[in-house]
Amino acid sequence: MWGWVFAGLLALLVLLAITPVRITFYYSRKEENDHLEIEITVWHGLFTRKYEIPMLFFKVSPAGPELVAKVDTIQQGSKIQEKVKDFTRKQVKKWYQNYRELVERVRDLLPLIKNLCKQIRCTKLEWHTLLGTGQAAETGALTGMIWGVKSVIVSVLSQSISLRAMPVMSVQPVWNAAVIRTTFRCQFHFYLGNILFSLLKIALRIRRDSQRKWQTTPSQA
Repeated sequence: MWGWVFAGLLALLVLLAITPVRITFYYSRKEENDHLEIEITVWHGLFTRKYEIPMLFFKVSPAGPELVAKVDTIQQGSKIQEKVKDFTRKQVKKWYQNYRELVERVRDLLPLIKNLCKQIRCTKLEWHTLLGTGQAAETGALTGMIWGVKSVIVSVLSQSISLRAMPVMSVQPVWNAAVIRTTFRCQFHFYLGNILFSLLKIALRIRRDSQRKWQTTPSQA
């Protein structure tokens, strides 16, 4: 009996290790309308879940600027959930502080995170922008600024993950009208086993460093 259990667990581990996952991000903005899609595909379409965020807007609250988004969850072509989520600047700042504290507290964690990111392959990156302010001088300056921002972001991305496709980008100025339109699409591939193994190493490193800190604290006192 235990032999069958072990064989079943081994088969499950092998299946997870070779499970291919594809994540596609698509964002578009036309004037005041924003639309974001996140699609997760497993085994080349055997399982698909998509998150559509057709409504994104900022509002001012007592906690500061707040991003409000309506999230539609779609599984195998059918909507299964709809909810509205909000993200405040305070929440984002807290998440970042927690990340910095974790990196500073756990030794050698940053190389493990970098290794985790290198398991992700980017196979598509397209970013097109159409913009104009109505004044030629301002439009020209803004066009150069947008090119600079895109170049920096792509450079950071290529150093963080495995970039397998040449980025396709454009910034088209409109000299005689005030307009802004942008579309962004990127696609990531990875094997679930690689990500789980990297996450397991990170969890073990966090646990080991936490135990070492707990053991040394009484002696220091």
